[in-house]
Amino acid sequence: MLRIKIKIIIIILVCLLQNKFFSQTNSIINPKGKWYFGIEIGSNDVSSLMESNSKSYFPLQAGIGAEYYFSRHWSLSSRIKYYETGVSFYKPGQSSSGGFLNLDSDPYYGTFYGAVVSIPIDIKWEFRIYKNLGGSLKIGPTYNFETKSLYYNYSPNLSPDYPKQYAGFNSGFGLNYFINKKVSVFIDVESFSGASKGDSDGLLGKNEYLTQNNLTNFGIKYNFKN
Repeated sequence: MLRIKIKIIIIILVCLLQNKFFSQTNSIINPKGKWYFGIEIGSNDVSSLMESNSKSYFPLQAGIGAEYYFSRHWSLSSRIKYYETGVSFYKPGQSSSGGFLNLDSDPYYGTFYGAVVSIPIDIKWEFRIYKNLGGSLKIGPTYNFETKSLYYNYSPNLSPDYPKQYAGFNSGFGLNYFINKKVSVFIDVESFSGASKGDSDGLLGKNEYLTQNNLTNFGIKYNFKN
């Protein structure tokens, strides 16, 4: 899956670089001290759902955001993202005939489908690859608001009563191309780790089942000042 996404990124980037429609610049762009405001849209892979529970209503995700470059290669960004998510899990129970170790345990299972508005705040390192083409790595916390929370077939030993607001974690990598000093296009792949929607007893303690989303973004950002 990751290799396919990387190939898609490269193909789209080459198309953008060859497109004569954009008014490109020959000078090296230095975005230091500038604000960029952008929009993004892309695909959504809910990796925390078992394949049998992966439904087709997780197609697209989108967001808007702002980014400030405090140096040539470093920036801070904040976005508002909307995407659907989910978790499914099944841990069978087991029983023992007694003895020194008591291995008896109940089964744990459940399926959650939801949607969130997520606010990630990332620090990003953007390194130059060639002229105004750069690669990037980003990382940061997120704060999430559930707008849809549907719990199905939870085992009796679990209470599907989880917070609708929670913190999470975001990381990603991508490519960014400055067409000119005002316009930049980008493609990136990022991972969102969210809330626990279930747990089970493990040998070393509790096993938590977290929402996990892998998003592929295609976007454009714009600097409004001259």
